[in-house]
Amino acid sequence: MNYYELAEALQRPYNTVRKWRGEIALISGVDFQRIKIRNGRGRKNRTIYDFTSRDLENFQKFNALLKSGVSKNEAISQVFGNKKQEDEKEKANEFLKVKENVILAIRKIKHLEEENKELKSELSTLYQELNALTNRVQALENKGLKNIFKK
Repeated sequence: MNYYELAEALQRPYNTVRKWRGEIALISGVDFQRIKIRNGRGRKNRTIYDFTSRDLENFQKFNALLKSGVSKNEAISQVFGNKKQEDEKEKANEFLKVKENVILAIRKIKHLEEENKELKSELSTLYQELNALTNRVQALENKGLKNIFKK
């Protein structure tokens, strides 16, 4: 179905339907099917839009909404969808996921910092014990018990 047939089915002028298609594609991101037809003998092919029966139903819903007083942008959003709003929702969802991941990362960092503090305190204790043992060994060596530890 081409523009003329679609316009006739909707009882609207050809140019109106043609402009609608452009606005619908811009707002909703819908790509209508295009086909190539021969222009004439020895000439290049040209591309035209080929509207399906589903497209016709959507255009009829859109036309009915316009006749009932709904704005054009709102009618396009209701029937064909709104690419910009869907992209914004998708970005918002991605932002929420990133935010959750950041919160989880912060919790993990805090947990690792606590473990690090515990390990540092354990290491400090071990250094103190090592120093105490070294001092004891040196004291024993100074008393003349060197041969016991050299075996």
